[in-house]
Amino acid sequence: MTETAQPDPSTNPTPAHPAAADQPAPLAELVRARLAAAELAEPVKALVEEALGDGETRVASPVGRVYLESVSVSRFRGIGPRAWLRLSPRPGVNLVVGRNGSGKSSIAEGIETAFTGTNLRWEGKDAARTQNWRNLHDTDGGPEIEVKLAVAGDTGRSTLVRTWEGEDFDDSRGELRRPGHGRASLDQVGWEQPLANFRPFLSYADLDRMLSGKPAHMYDAIATILGLGRLSTAEGRLRQELRGLEAAAKAVKEELPGLKDALYELEDDDRAVQALLAVDTPGTPDFVTLDALVAGLPARADDGLIAELRVEAAVQSPDIDRTGAAVDRLREALASVDDLRGTSAEDALQRAALLERAVDHHDRHPDVDSCPVCGTTGKLDAAWAAEALAEITALRQEAETATAARAELRSAARAVQDLVHTPERIPASLTDPWNAWTACRTVGDPAKLARRALDAAMVLADACAAVRERAAGELEKRDERWSALVARLAGWAKRARAAEAAKERLRDLRKASAWLKTLAAELREQRMEGFADQSQRIWEKLRQESNIDLKAVSLKGSEKATVRKLVMDVTVDGREASALGVMSQGEQHSLALSLFLPRAATTDSPFGFIVIDDPVQSMDPAKVHGLARVLHELGEHRQVVVFTHDTRLQRAFAGQELPVTVFEVERGTSSRVSVRPVTDPVRQALDDARAIAATGDLPEAARTHVLPSLCRIALENAFLEAAWVRHHRAGGPEHALQAAVAGADKLMKVAALALFGDAGRTGDVYRELLSRCGPRAVDLLKQCQDGAHAAGVRITDPHRFVDAVETMAQKVRRPEVAA
Repeated sequence: MTETAQPDPSTNPTPAHPAAADQPAPLAELVRARLAAAELAEPVKALVEEALGDGETRVASPVGRVYLESVSVSRFRGIGPRAWLRLSPRPGVNLVVGRNGSGKSSIAEGIETAFTGTNLRWEGKDAARTQNWRNLHDTDGGPEIEVKLAVAGDTGRSTLVRTWEGEDFDDSRGELRRPGHGRASLDQVGWEQPLANFRPFLSYADLDRMLSGKPAHMYDAIATILGLGRLSTAEGRLRQELRGLEAAAKAVKEELPGLKDALYELEDDDRAVQALLAVDTPGTPDFVTLDALVAGLPARADDGLIAELRVEAAVQSPDIDRTGAAVDRLREALASVDDLRGTSAEDALQRAALLERAVDHHDRHPDVDSCPVCGTTGKLDAAWAAEALAEITALRQEAETATAARAELRSAARAVQDLVHTPERIPASLTDPWNAWTACRTVGDPAKLARRALDAAMVLADACAAVRERAAGELEKRDERWSALVARLAGWAKRARAAEAAKERLRDLRKASAWLKTLAAELREQRMEGFADQSQRIWEKLRQESNIDLKAVSLKGSEKATVRKLVMDVTVDGREASALGVMSQGEQHSLALSLFLPRAATTDSPFGFIVIDDPVQSMDPAKVHGLARVLHELGEHRQVVVFTHDTRLQRAFAGQELPVTVFEVERGTSSRVSVRPVTDPVRQALDDARAIAATGDLPEAARTHVLPSLCRIALENAFLEAAWVRHHRAGGPEHALQAAVAGADKLMKVAALALFGDAGRTGDVYRELLSRCGPRAVDLLKQCQDGAHAAGVRITDPHRFVDAVETMAQKVRRPEVAA
């Protein structure tokens, strides 16, 4: 058997991941059955159904399962001009190999960054380690990552594009372009939660991180994939309502003693005595009496009057002391100005003003030298103007006393006006005196302001005092204390009535919440057993010569618990030990893979692919062989893309004759990276066939049996690829195709699956092959089949035969579905 030959199904090892029939029953169906059989009252069952909601809540995105068709990366990390990796969008193992620094990890990180906009390998690193995310050689444009996707149910390919608008790594934008759905920001696609729950990317650094994270984070990473999100959500809904009702009942109970104390203080009021008896009734409060007391509140028409009385009682009058001081200052300033009238300072001020107007006139009429007042000519010339300016300066200095007095007068007037304030609401009874006080703000004559301000303030202050006294008496007369207390009583009665009405629902909520909590714990334990079994099967293949047995993987605590952790029980040569305390680095990485792969490959994940970067480090050769088998089994259900520089993994696939597609990454100068396909299951079988055809003195058995059998393997792989792509585009369930392939024990059935999506249409295969591949197609297919028979088939021209099979395989490996 060759590196790419298909192993005999009868000898296949147990898959690392259970078949569809072994998957847990849909949660909605399971819960419905349990609820129907539960010994719960109908109202309690109704609460559970209400909390669960309609249908089954899933964390998978509304987009169908996704496979990678191609990846192009440009100007990102170690890649300059655009580099392409072209894949077959279906399950199978793909190895991307190349030396260190060839650009492999840049492609792997490009896929992760395209989907997430982040790169976990860089988290927690210093700036020097993360700043060179742009390529250093190709700077003509921004970095760009483009991933072509095959989405279940879509006949055309979708494109995921990640571009950068700024210089920082975080300044990126992801967009999904999907045929028939237009363009959408990646934030709107619905992959955020699935990417967190079923993360399909794993690097060497992530292997370390997986087991070095906090216990609660490790717990959460596993708990999310157990499919119990709907139960957790329902529990949360019940718990939220339960806490709300309990808090309301508690608040009513805690408020009652204070309310009773307040009523005791009015024990001489018959209404308070009635209220005390009503709230203190054993069992349920006397809501009828309370309603009657509450109905005795003042009519709504009185509310406006009470509000007005409260405004009057709180009205603030002008500050007479401050007003008097300000008016005194204003009067002193007036007196100072009056004292300066007729003095030389005042006269200097007047003369300076007069000369300034004359100079201004001269400046406007420089050609006129006659006085505009007396008509004398030859006086107002330039010499006169110079002398006048000098005199103005001297007069201004002499007039400073008068200027200062006038400035003080203006300041004192403003100080009086600034004391005038108007409240937001003026009681109607104070409108006139308040208007008189407010009018002082507009008085421009300082002498008038000094006369009016103090009088208006005193009149208003007296009026405010009288209004306050009258309002306080009126409020007291209306018994405001009882009004406030009965309003408090009304609020308590409303809340108490609601709490009383909710008692039955509260009891049912407690029962419903307890039932759901018990069911969730039971199902969590059951489903965890399946997850643990998968992890143990993977560990058994990876451990090889290790003397450490992984006995159990379990969750301790719950999603809401403060202390919760993932527990891994191991034994070393039969003795119990802590996993992380006794394992080597290679063993820890193998254990991390055992936890990661079931999580990433769960049936709820919308991602049909898993990208693993550099998983072989720290592994000894035996573990590498085990890893190849694990990846092969995973590849039966997932598209696996592994990036590695370690040639041991490729040799492990070849040595164990496991099918694999290999790409080689090469780096040229200036970050020019190229990816070329080395082999795939179809090409490898054909290459092996060509090697036999080129062999001199070829034994007859090799010509009649081995050569056509190898070509049959190439056609079978081509048909399988076409069948998978056709089924994926049709949006059919993958387990249905897996079952169909498993049942297609003849090449004709596999061909019918590829050509029509129906293994039962073997009678139409020849006609379709003639139409699609030409007149030799049927004979070629028959010759490939005959190689498995005892007589074999005689091939006259082996080279021509292999070429013809290759042409046919390339035509059939892609289904004819409208793109």
